[in-house]
Amino acid sequence: MVNHHYAKWLNSYQWNYFATFRSPYNTNYMTVRNWMRQISVKHPYVYKVFYVTERDKGDYRNSHTHSLIASYNDISYKEFNNSVSFAVGDWQSVYDNQKITSYVTKFIGRKNINYDLIDF
Repeated sequence: MVNHHYAKWLNSYQWNYFATFRSPYNTNYMTVRNWMRQISVKHPYVYKVFYVTERDKGDYRNSHTHSLIASYNDISYKEFNNSVSFAVGDWQSVYDNQKITSYVTKFIGRKNINYDLIDF
């Protein structure tokens, strides 16, 4: 139930992009925090990011991070991917705020789910 409350709260913000980030290496809380710091340095027009890291279905040892990005400027996949040191597996514009916020919050409230909202 807590995930529905998060989705409703996140839906009150306007998100421009949905992205999925991966690494071939094990990640932890600080790894993902450093990725968010990279985004703020490389893209100063990004003013808000919400992320949630969850385990892969096929291989529970690996994880991926879904992210919602709010930006003052347009960002292409190529521009974004070339500016960061982690893999950007998915990049798309947000057309339905409610659906995407429900999707990224689906596992919030479960064990070992790392998430945060960062205002830059």
